[in-house]
Amino acid sequence: MPSSSPPPATTLCVDHLRYCFDVLDAKLNGKDGPVGQIPHADESFPLFVTWNTVSSTGSSRLRGCIGTFEAQPLQQGLEEYALISALKDRRFSPISIAELPKLECCVSLLTAFEECKDYLDWELGVHGIYIDFDPPGSGSRRSKGATRGSLSATYLPDVAPAQGWSKEEAIDSAIEKAGYHGRVTKELRQSIHVQRYRSEKAGMRYVEWHAGRKNS
Repeated sequence: MPSSSPPPATTLCVDHLRYCFDVLDAKLNGKDGPVGQIPHADESFPLFVTWNTVSSTGSSRLRGCIGTFEAQPLQQGLEEYALISALKDRRFSPISIAELPKLECCVSLLTAFEECKDYLDWELGVHGIYIDFDPPGSGSRRSKGATRGSLSATYLPDVAPAQGWSKEEAIDSAIEKAGYHGRVTKELRQSIHVQRYRSEKAGMRYVEWHAGRKNS
């Protein structure tokens, strides 16, 4: 996990969200990708790109979300993960051209990584969590100074509140998400390595992107 200081509050802007839509639209329609530089193009951040499907009532449902904890130049990272999250999230089929008008794109820049004292040392709605651990009975042993276990998972800051989870419920879900399907005990929770982080997030729906294209 990287360490970083918070970026300026104005780092994310509509140009970044438009760029993600431009990249996906070009890919799905077999066109050349967008040209030109976006703001803060060469500044590096860990980031996630999320695609949601927007229903006729305006509610959103996850359609794909993938990112990286390795800091990437912003333009390069958005271009790469806009496509990976749309087309290669193993939980979903690839997004199709027909779905474009129903999409919402959200970008999260991850900042302010900190070690947690224990698995509850973070705040709901403020921090995202990254956990890693060696499952019971695996025989794995961390070398001195090692900080990563064989299983890992993360939840962005908005996930636990959206699901109505307590901190313990979020930890238990992250343990399962990491690939552990045994009984989650207090001892297991206390054994995991947890880091907390913050996120600068912004979103845009297709109708906003399409309107911007017509006016440009």
